[in-house]
Amino acid sequence: MQRSLILMAAAVFSLVACTDVPKSAITAPNDPRQPILPTPSTVTLSGRISVTGLVDYDRKIELWDGAELYRLVGSQSSALASVDGADVVVRGTFDANPGFVVEEFQVTGMLGRPALDGVLEAIDEGFALRLSDGSLRVVPNLTSECAEFIGNRLWIIGFEEGSEVVFGRIAAL
Repeated sequence: MQRSLILMAAAVFSLVACTDVPKSAITAPNDPRQPILPTPSTVTLSGRISVTGLVDYDRKIELWDGAELYRLVGSQSSALASVDGADVVVRGTFDANPGFVVEEFQVTGMLGRPALDGVLEAIDEGFALRLSDGSLRVVPNLTSECAEFIGNRLWIIGFEEGSEVVFGRIAAL
């Protein structure tokens, strides 16, 4: 009798363990034995980028907001390495230890001047940047040498009429 109970318990255990039913259907969602993991909330930080180190395993990408220094990590942080010294707005979470996981960013200034950040497009009037909000911003004074950067994400300063235009590529290194 005891042997059949053990075999029956083993069969039930095997059936439950091998089922395709998700665990949440087996255990109630409000089961106190199951931890409730917090959903990380997205945070926005702004400041200046500082990059130290030459190669990936030695590179540190940090953001100084005037009061705190934040270590930036995540797939988007490698693109931030290409804009050392830029003023940026980053959005992400404090999911890393140590560090801030960057989900997205925008370059807002470079070399102490306001900057545009977008993807370069050719238009009838010359060149324009497709900004992250989807709008198109015509950039006068860009020369034909910019044609090789069409489709690339760039930062541009001097985009006001009559100013000298300076730009750089925003790229994952």
